Amino acid sequence: MRILHLGKYYPPDTGGIESINASLARGAVAAGMNATVLCFANHAVHDEVDNGVVVHRVLQTRKVASQPLSAAYIRRAADLARDADVVHVHTPNMLAALAVLRLPGTVRILIHWHSDVVGKGLLGQVLRPLERAMLSRADCIVATSRAYADASASLAGYAAKIRVIPLGVDAATTAPRQDRRDLVAALPPALRPFADGRPLVLSVGRLVRYKGYAVLIDAVHRMRVRASFIIVGAGPLHEDLQARIDARGLQDRIILAGRLSDSTLEHLRLLADVFCMPSIERSEAFGVALIEAMASRMPLVATCIPGSGVPWVNLQDESGLNVKPADPQALAKALDRLLEDDTLRARLADGARARYEQLFTERAMVVATLNLYRDIMVKA
Repeated sequence: MRILHLGKYYPPDTGGIESINASLARGAVAAGMNATVLCFANHAVHDEVDNGVVVHRVLQTRKVASQPLSAAYIRRAADLARDADVVHVHTPNMLAALAVLRLPGTVRILIHWHSDVVGKGLLGQVLRPLERAMLSRADCIVATSRAYADASASLAGYAAKIRVIPLGVDAATTAPRQDRRDLVAALPPALRPFADGRPLVLSVGRLVRYKGYAVLIDAVHRMRVRASFIIVGAGPLHEDLQARIDARGLQDRIILAGRLSDSTLEHLRLLADVFCMPSIERSEAFGVALIEAMASRMPLVATCIPGSGVPWVNLQDESGLNVKPADPQALAKALDRLLEDDTLRARLADGARARYEQLFTERAMVVATLNLYRDIMVKA
């Protein structure tokens, strides 16, 4: 079977959708299928083979509202789809939607609905007919949680096509707990003061509004526990968030660490006492960073975003605590509670790992998706 993935980006570009795309493509190759990926490149264009996956990159000519643009993407998608049995489209990606509408009816289409188009105003309204046409053309729509599918106005009317497959990450075993001093010594020098001597809270995500980092900074300002916070990720709000940290005198408690290597991030997961995801909008549909933390046996603090899968992923009082979004006082209280109660923290850490093993492994996600490909082809 030949699978073509249409995505925005692909590793080494970082992001939750990018990592899921890679897991599914590599998993298809491991199962004896052919997998190809079409994505955008920020700079140099180069095709490559990644663990058997053929990756084609098209140079983006510009970006509007987080959507990379290039006429070459649509043309290349049409060319590659001629040799595909299933085209697996990772959305939101309106250029991929345009490409889908140009494909012949013999090509099976799977739409992976990672998130609704949220907060795009007039642009979102203009693109709605294109979105509906894409969903009507699809043979199957994959939602990452039942909660998100049921709350999505965009998916209303397509219930018969929807299959729920939770996202998953690779962490088959828990990494051994190394000596804390060795872990701290292995960190970049700028991070070491934040990981040595005080409770540590880790957060990972792009520095954009919906991630809620402004709320987290305000919460730290209200906390009783004098903990350290390391926020991993880059984005357009870096300067604004740093100014907020400086204005509240929190430079010795919060660091915006930027992008880090996988090994450094793994060291931080082993060192951290709590993982926090303070997202405030439904753009946070699931939270891959949450399940990565759960796989590392970390207790969580997240938010009850209405209509999002986040409070289902982080089950209240089983894997962590959930608070009202955009409420710094509630976030501060939850963080204080977890950091002050060793017994609760240990119970939720064990619960997080158990929930990961039950629902969010990479293997479970890949197997369910490959079976769905086969079902689509049988019905073709």
